[in-house]
Amino acid sequence: MEYLSRVQDRRRSTRLSVNCPVNYARFDNREHPSDQIPSRSIDLSSKGVRLKTGFRVESGQMLKITMSLGDNLVTFRGKVVHVNPSKDEGFEMGISIEEMEDQSRIALTRFLIRRLQTEEI
Repeated sequence: MEYLSRVQDRRRSTRLSVNCPVNYARFDNREHPSDQIPSRSIDLSSKGVRLKTGFRVESGQMLKITMSLGDNLVTFRGKVVHVNPSKDEGFEMGISIEEMEDQSRIALTRFLIRRLQTEEI
């Protein structure tokens, strides 16, 4: 897993450049996650994540996101807030965290705190 540096975020939440494996799933008409699509994170904050993917997803769509952060799997329901073509190929999409269980929120928060502490050394 590769970690990079901090990025400014206009949403008032520190966004860290983080390259880690992510799977996302779209929801079917019964609100069940349907297909698992592998992607990679570009950056991450306590409010959302930006992903690089080979498949276009529509803005406003809800996704189930599963991320591998160190020894933890973090899962949440997120809303696609923007989709843009990537500089090379595929797409970059920004996802806001809409629903997250406490265990995943704790793991995400701990991960972000450790990363911030490591960068400041």
